[in-house]
Amino acid sequence: MEIMAIYVLVPLLPLLASLILLLGGRRWGEKSHWIGIPAIGFSFVLSVAAFIEVLRNGPFTLSLYRLFQSGSLTIDLTLYVDQLTVLLLLLVTGVSGIVHVYSSRYMIGEARYNRFFAVIALFTFSMILLVMSGNLLMLLISWEVMGICSYLLISHAAKRPSACRAATKAFIVNAIADVGFSFGIILTFYTFGTLDIQTILAQAEGMQDHTINILGWVGLDLHIYPVTLIPFFFFMGAMGKSAQIPFHVWLPGAMEAPTPVSALIHAATMVNAGPFLLVRLSPLIILSPYAMAFIAIIGATTAVFAGIVSLTQSDIKKILAYSTISQIGFMVMACGLGAFAVAIFHLLAHGCYKAFFFLSTGNALRSVEMELRHDDHAHNVPEGSGVLYGGALLLALLPPFVLFSGSYEYLWGVTGLVSASIGFKIIGLITVFVAAQYLFKGVTSLFAHGPKTYWPASGQHSLETQSVRPRFLNGSILTGLFLATVFAGGLLTLFWSWFANFLAPALTFPGVALGEGAVEQGSPFWLVVSLGMAVAGWAYAYSTQFRSQHQVSRASARSNRLYVLFWNKGYFDEIYDAYLVTPTIRFAHWLWRIIDLKVIDRFIHSIATYSVYFAGWLWQFMDIRIIDRFIQSIATYSVYFAGRLWRIVDIRWLDRKVGKVAEHVAAVQLLQEMESRTIQHQLLVMIFWLVAMTGLLYFLV
Repeated sequence: MEIMAIYVLVPLLPLLASLILLLGGRRWGEKSHWIGIPAIGFSFVLSVAAFIEVLRNGPFTLSLYRLFQSGSLTIDLTLYVDQLTVLLLLLVTGVSGIVHVYSSRYMIGEARYNRFFAVIALFTFSMILLVMSGNLLMLLISWEVMGICSYLLISHAAKRPSACRAATKAFIVNAIADVGFSFGIILTFYTFGTLDIQTILAQAEGMQDHTINILGWVGLDLHIYPVTLIPFFFFMGAMGKSAQIPFHVWLPGAMEAPTPVSALIHAATMVNAGPFLLVRLSPLIILSPYAMAFIAIIGATTAVFAGIVSLTQSDIKKILAYSTISQIGFMVMACGLGAFAVAIFHLLAHGCYKAFFFLSTGNALRSVEMELRHDDHAHNVPEGSGVLYGGALLLALLPPFVLFSGSYEYLWGVTGLVSASIGFKIIGLITVFVAAQYLFKGVTSLFAHGPKTYWPASGQHSLETQSVRPRFLNGSILTGLFLATVFAGGLLTLFWSWFANFLAPALTFPGVALGEGAVEQGSPFWLVVSLGMAVAGWAYAYSTQFRSQHQVSRASARSNRLYVLFWNKGYFDEIYDAYLVTPTIRFAHWLWRIIDLKVIDRFIHSIATYSVYFAGWLWQFMDIRIIDRFIQSIATYSVYFAGRLWRIVDIRWLDRKVGKVAEHVAAVQLLQEMESRTIQHQLLVMIFWLVAMTGLLYFLV
């Protein structure tokens, strides 16, 4: 256990780096990355060690601190590390480390260089703590810290009003979604009596028939099944963080952040929090069929809508933003279908790809610019097109073999849910159909200008040579692509099998046997059906290439309205502005005019006015009539009482006392004189008798 304690440094190092940079102020300057990069790098090394530890010995728990204990309620801050956690740790720390290194050069010259690295380290810490949280309280804390960091990073260029508006929009949208997430945590604690995630998941199945009366405090009866309702609240929070419809509007604006921040948000943090939450709480979520259906519908709607919107945009930032929204939608849809392993695999793959894409956008744009300069916009079908079409058909037949005859199916069936099997077949067939079209268009457009690209149009080569070599060139390239794809597919098949087996222990649910209800691997029927869909997609793409211009024009005219709709992103922002933002601002303005000016201001003015009146009344009544008269009466009676005292005490009593004292003093003096005389007489008598007695004795003797 003492050795395990070292893994506490995985989230602690980024937090310490952030605190050091924040407390150090500007003294670090452009050397701030010297703190951030080593901290994240060592966290990545520890994440790799944690991955190996889980691979060898399974999950483990780290108890940090007992935060609260009262009766039966105990809240412990714990870290839980299992197969799901270590996979996310590798993604978060790895991508964050690359982003830190990239930022050390990208952000040179920024006035707030130190602040940027401090906040981005805190952002990484919050995501690491999120995936390692052992209870819902820590998860909520990291969830909210991530939202605050996203606001600070999006508004990094604070001088740009657009960046400030985008940051505010992201913060408000996520705050609204987090209200539902907070209600979910409260209802979970009220139902299970604990916030420990593993305890909740272990008790979830036994609480299916448990009901609570949510209106009992007002004396009414409204019983609900909390296990059915809790997933809806948790998914509301996931919708906000992962930018799912209708909370997706904040992510395109988040592109106002610097490029490293966009890479981190889209690839390793923030948007990945939603799918992770659904997978982490999957044993609880699968107990609510209504929630599962709702999650699948929202994810599918978001994936399709955002994917179409990304195709209509011309701004690279908006294309990337809606591409991310679409991909996260597919992950959420997979969670709704019960294919949680597929969601995590997609999340990891998308995170690596999107991080690379963001950080290499500049190079990609330069490459596209060079290609456009050499493009002569010719669209003539070259000789040897039959080889191209045949090669496109050959490549189109590969996805069915990868999807319907490989271990990729096991990723869908690892949780044993029938919905995952059905969803896999539907999505797989759609994917095969669409992939066939894209492969046909991609191959024909890529190799259509082979003679002009690879062979100079000069007299050095005969027409026969120019007609034969392109065919040979195209055939060789397509053959190489086919072999490379087959080899990559074989590697992916082996990797998918290992990945599914590794993640399976984290996705075993009570009451569901592992593998029960899974898809039949290598089913010949569905393989034949998928091959037919691939041929159909290829044929559709082939037919559309040879449509007449009139048909294309008519089709374009019919789709013009849809294009405008998706080009304007479904008018979500305009709808929100018209029906939410503007009415809210107007209502606030009305409250200001009615409540503030007419009610509050008048109330304060009335209080001030009546306070002045009351003070005047107090002055007239209390001060003049009561206090002044009372003081005057006291003064009058004081003078009268002093006179009486003078007459009674001074004249009558005091004078008498003084006379008696004088008489007493005279008597005392007289007695003293008489006493002194008596003493002298007695002394003379005593001396006389003493002399007489002495003489008598002398005479007798």
